[in-house]
Amino acid sequence: MLLTEEKWTSAHLPPPRQLPGFQEVFDRTHFHWGLSGGSGERYDARIRRRAIDDFVFTDIVCDPVTGYRTADDVKRGTEDYFCLLYFEEGHCLLRQGRNESVVRRDTIAVWDSTRPAMFRNSEQLHQLSIMIPHRMARTIVPGIEDMCGLTVDGSAGLGAILLSHLRQVHRTVETVDPRDRAAVLRATVELVAAAFRPETEQFGGTSFRRALLGRVQDHIVAHLDEPGLSAASVAAAFRFSPRYLHRLFEEFGVTVGAWIRERRLLAARSDLCSRSMAPYSITQIAMRHGFADASHFSHAFRDAFGLSPRAFRRSMAEASGGEHAGSLLPK
Repeated sequence: MLLTEEKWTSAHLPPPRQLPGFQEVFDRTHFHWGLSGGSGERYDARIRRRAIDDFVFTDIVCDPVTGYRTADDVKRGTEDYFCLLYFEEGHCLLRQGRNESVVRRDTIAVWDSTRPAMFRNSEQLHQLSIMIPHRMARTIVPGIEDMCGLTVDGSAGLGAILLSHLRQVHRTVETVDPRDRAAVLRATVELVAAAFRPETEQFGGTSFRRALLGRVQDHIVAHLDEPGLSAASVAAAFRFSPRYLHRLFEEFGVTVGAWIRERRLLAARSDLCSRSMAPYSITQIAMRHGFADASHFSHAFRDAFGLSPRAFRRSMAEASGGEHAGSLLPK
């Protein structure tokens, strides 16, 4: 699994160049935002960026700053992410769409790189974030688009568990065996799905359908290994009409079939990265996650991730130790 790191500080620049320099590196690490700082020339900022497979981890310490991301800025982007963030110091106002909240040290927030947004703070801050690939987040976290610009309480319940997990992952992700990182990152997104459910009144009339969709998706995950799992079988299990089930999913931007297929593919991808699954053949892993045909699984996996299952597994083995890891793989 690919791991790259970049560090930057404004300390090596003359004061008039410090904020413009921060703008340049911020564009590269966090997409393009129009930034403005205080009135003085000096601007203190430090950034650490780590790219791990499809995820990006960032750690920023900076003086007060305001940022606007416009529709034109969005068009300049080449990759789509949902950005999960929390603070170790300071706070800021975050706004996206109709949602607005204050992100503090004991809260967790999310924003979407594909839509305009703004943030503003008036004191030095220390911000950490994880950028989650758009496709994975939408697959695992139903209705995440509606949550952008909102926060969850990180001081109690599932929010506290999520915040503790995020801090631990930020500190130790490089020390995790490369073969296990995919499972850790996937578990992080699963925890977001469990914890990131702000007060239902923020969603108006959609709260009931959102809760219902969550129960339906939990049922699907519990039955992923069944080849006969389909929209029809799920509708029958809940005594829905198939039409109602399709409308329930489409309201939140995804089809039933696509959601089932993507969850199966993500689960299979996690197995292909796992040391404990090394004795299993690719066909066995495919069947374990409800694919009745190994050829169909291979084509679907390549379409989703750009590599065949065999090539993906080989690349994970090479990244985590070469010959030794390869010797564990079934022929």
